Amino acid sequence: MLAAGATLFSLPANAQSGYGQSAYERQANLQPFQYTSHGARAVPSRVLHLYVDRDFSQREQDNLVSALRQWNHVLNGMLRMEARLLPEDPSGAELARIKRNGGWLILRVDSRHAVAHRGEGLNALAVTVGGSNGGAVYVISDRMGGRDFAGVMMHEFGHVLGAGHGHQGLMGPVYSAAASRCIDQASASLVAQAQRLPLREMNWCEGPSYDRGRPVANHGHSHTGAAISR
Repeated sequence: MLAAGATLFSLPANAQSGYGQSAYERQANLQPFQYTSHGARAVPSRVLHLYVDRDFSQREQDNLVSALRQWNHVLNGMLRMEARLLPEDPSGAELARIKRNGGWLILRVDSRHAVAHRGEGLNALAVTVGGSNGGAVYVISDRMGGRDFAGVMMHEFGHVLGAGHGHQGLMGPVYSAAASRCIDQASASLVAQAQRLPLREMNWCEGPSYDRGRPVANHGHSHTGAAISR
């Protein structure tokens, strides 16, 4: 459970998709995978603070935690993301202060929100706006449908960490059920470049359905119509 003030720690060294195959993955008939497990640093050199909207359901919060834990395992102690719930009914000044201090807001909106009516937001599942000085992730909840929420959030957290879109894998520009299952080597590499981290000391997922970190099959369960914006 994502609780106010709670720190999110990295996955166990032998973690597989967080806790083994999820119900979503079993239903989609996706093959299991595992993350690599390089020796982690005891104390992170940097911490990135996220502030999560209380409007997310408990299930969405659980998926959000899974996404954060997988990224923290990939970052392997060199950088860590920590999250807490926003106060109830935060003021505009409070939200501005969070971003001014380099924090990130994770907000649940719907397609009536202004961000869904301009630029990449016109067709996006979620929109990440900001940079090294903080920003916001707008999750357009009524566009999610049956898509894997944890996978969508892993993609957006890649943008929070500075990655742009890649050609394939988790950070590809179009949602795919197979590619969104975990953080592949190509996507980890994009974050390594953005954060100036040594890729050889990071982790990424490997398994029967991955070829050097790239998904090689989606078992017919990709949703290619919805772009995911930066």
